[in-house]
Formats: sequence, C-alpha cells, structure tokens
Amino acid sequence: MAHGPVEPFKIGFLSEGMFDEEAFKMSIGRAMQLRFDEALDSGLIDRPVELIVANGYGLPSGTAKAVEDAWMELKDAGVLGILGPGITDNCIAVKPLFEQHKVATINFPGTVLSRGEYGFHYQLGALYEDGPICARAIAAKGLTRVAVIRDRGPIGQEFFDYFVDQCEMSGLTIVSDQVISPIATELDKEVAKGKSSNAEALVYLGFGGMLVELSDAIADGGWTVPRYTCTAGLHWYGKSPQERKNLKGWIYVDMVDEDNPVLQHVVDEFKSRWQMDGFSPMFGMAYDMAALVVLALHYAPVYTTEGFKDGLERIHHIPAALGAKGTVMGFGPHERTALKGPDYLVLREMDLETTHRHRG
Repeated sequence: MAHGPVEPFKIGFLSEGMFDEEAFKMSIGRAMQLRFDEALDSGLIDRPVELIVANGYGLPSGTAKAVEDAWMELKDAGVLGILGPGITDNCIAVKPLFEQHKVATINFPGTVLSRGEYGFHYQLGALYEDGPICARAIAAKGLTRVAVIRDRGPIGQEFFDYFVDQCEMSGLTIVSDQVISPIATELDKEVAKGKSSNAEALVYLGFGGMLVELSDAIADGGWTVPRYTCTAGLHWYGKSPQERKNLKGWIYVDMVDEDNPVLQHVVDEFKSRWQMDGFSPMFGMAYDMAALVVLALHYAPVYTTEGFKDGLERIHHIPAALGAKGTVMGFGPHERTALKGPDYLVLREMDLETTHRHRG
C-alpha cells in the first residue's frame, strides 16, 4: 500500500509584542529555519518542521489575556510544542495553561516562576543571576554605596530579591531604592533623588523598556556614577544610533561572546545565506531553541505532545549559541533549566556602535 503525503512537524511560536510578520520571518524565523533545515539535511529528523506563529500583545504594555489567547490558538492548531513567551509577566500568565493542557512550552524569560512539569526554561537572562553578577562587579571596583531603580511588578521584585542577598554578601549598602512603572517616560525626579543619595553606583533592575528614557534623564541630570543593569541591556541591540548616545557606558548582563563557535556559525550563515551583517542575541536564542526542538523530535518515543516532552528530557550537553564558549544545553526528568555553565551570562559594556566584554 502506498503511503500518503508526509505531514510536517508542527511547532508553535508565541509572539508577545507588536507583531510584524515580515520582520519575524527575516530575523528570528530565519534563525529557527536555519536549524530546522540543518536537522533535516543531516537526517536528524525525517520531515520538515512547520513553524506556526500566533501573536498576543502582552504585558507590560498589552494584556495577559492576549497572550493566553495566543497560546490557546497554538494548542488548538495541534502543535507538538510551543516556544515562548519571553517576558516574565506573560510566562506567569500562561503557566496554568501549559500545565492544564499538558503541552510542553519552552519559554525564555528570566524568572524561575515559568517552570513546571510542562514548562521548560531557556534563560534569556536570569532574574536570580543578573543582580548578583552586577553586585559582585560593583564590589570588585571597591564601591560600596548603591542606588537602585527597579520596575514595579514581578520582574523588578525578583531581580531585587536576589540582588539584595548578594549585596549583603559583598558588603554593599543600598542607599536609595525606587520602584517605578515599567512603562515610565518621565524619570527626572527619580534620577534627582538617586543622585542626592550620594551613591557610588546605580543599578537598574527591570524589563528595560524605558532604559533609553532613564539614560536620557541621567544625562540631563548630570549624574556620572558607574551604571549597571541586568539583561535589560539586551535592548541596546534594537536601538538607533541616536538612542544609543546616552546608553553608552552602561555595564550590563549579556549572553553574547564572540569566542563561542556556535554563535559564530550562526553569524556566518546569516552573512553567507542572506548577506545580513546586523546581529541580535535573539538570533542566537532562536537557533538554540530550534536546536532543542529538533533534538526533542529526534528523541521523542512517539510524535505526540507527551512524546515531545519526553524527547526534551533526553537532551544533554548540547553546545549553545548564547553564553561563553563551553555553554551547553539540556534538560532531564524534573530538570527544566536549559543553559548550563559558569559563563552562560557575561558582562558587556555599551558603546555607540557595538558592545564589548567587560573584564572589571
């Protein structure tokens, strides 16, 4: 009897921002398709992967319901697994859905609260790691008095909780702590208050959507202390030259390391296939998550949502594109943290045209 046509593997991607389909295809979509094509060409998987995208304009500017509806749209489309969302608030919102409906969801926020039996965590930053890294870097410079500006909400709070613990261990004193709206645009008063505290360093902890506005207010206020931030600094890659003017000098937590051979492979492929020189850490993240998908499909005992989850749990020590050289990925039964290694997070410093490793 002749076989019918081979159906592709269906995988969902949940976009939570102002969605532009063409921009997605030209950036994150390309990075994922690159890894899907490589897996098919090498025989790692036996059929193509079809990426189904659903959009929900989520928090902090949109709504949690929009993201919940987008997740349900993907589930109803019959996908084997879902990639996203990536913002802490939205991941918390969809957690009850993937646990109830038993569809493995690889989300990419910083929070530990996105993990569960069906919640797999690719750490695009880590709320529990970023703050301590900044605190240790400040202490290494011999500074002791720190001003904090942080987002109101679960992102800022989780960042702060772990930052405070490390401050105590490193001998830092928080002399000013201000909680702001994550969509604030006027920050002159907060900057003036922080400056008046005579702090020796400033730390911003939050999503980073208002990092440009904060930087402008710091410049206008003439506040010249060293500035540190978490993976909010990843927003630098999407900013214009004019916006980067006052971002220059921030020391922040990143995941990009030029010496990582997997990352260099992704960059080289973008140049050779599509003549693209511009780079975003999101390309590395997308390539990594696509690698997790194809390996889960390769290891899946059966091509069902439960089989896809089982396949994810069989992935161990796969080289990652993000993080320093030697960073690996994998999961396991009851193990939901993808990236592993001492330097999967690195400090970088913003400049006008690039960022570079910060060595202290």
